[in-house]
Amino acid sequence: MNENLIDLKELGKRIKELRLSLHYTQEQFSSLIYISTSYLALLETGKRTASIDILVQIARVCHVSMDYLLFGDQESLQKQNERLFHDLCHKYGTQEIAAALSLAEFYLEKLAGQRDLP
Repeated sequence: MNENLIDLKELGKRIKELRLSLHYTQEQFSSLIYISTSYLALLETGKRTASIDILVQIARVCHVSMDYLLFGDQESLQKQNERLFHDLCHKYGTQEIAAALSLAEFYLEKLAGQRDLP
């Protein structure tokens, strides 16, 4: 197959694998990306193609690149983390981020204290 063409069956497999990795049912996932459950089932089996809008929703919900979603091209862990950090910074306000960082610091200190125990 031409490497520049999208293999709908492989795309469907990736969508299903991403959905399952996030522990979503088809019903839950389809509501997150604003499509019907039956349409999601068709996408996952490679029987239908999705619009660019739907693909973008899937990529954002699953925190993957469009390259990965369409072609299976992996991006580096650093790039994935940078994108996730960027998305989270835009999703939450300064006070929410500060509270999350404070909570993370508390648990990291607690974890470090447990490691010091015999």
